[in-house]
Amino acid sequence: MIENILTHLAYGGVKTKKLIANETGNVILIAISKGDELKKHISNTDASILILEGELFFKINGQSHLLTPMDMFEFKKQVPHAIEALSDTKLILIK
Repeated sequence: MIENILTHLAYGGVKTKKLIANETGNVILIAISKGDELKKHISNTDASILILEGELFFKINGQSHLLTPMDMFEFKKQVPHAIEALSDTKLILIK
């Protein structure tokens, strides 16, 4: 079955939906409305994000990285990071 995962979440602040959750890891869809952000936090596992639509700043290690659709960013666990949506943005978090 083919499905468009972009339709799983409407915009309105920061929303998440687990797409896959098992003993080997999680795949989470995140929708962030323009101007909203995920405040500085840490992950308890190494992780990657893949931008599906929109633009954001991924802030880590004192730097802001501009990410756009189909950009991927990998980061290590326990490293503080934050996300600022420059437009309505959807991304996949893999951890």
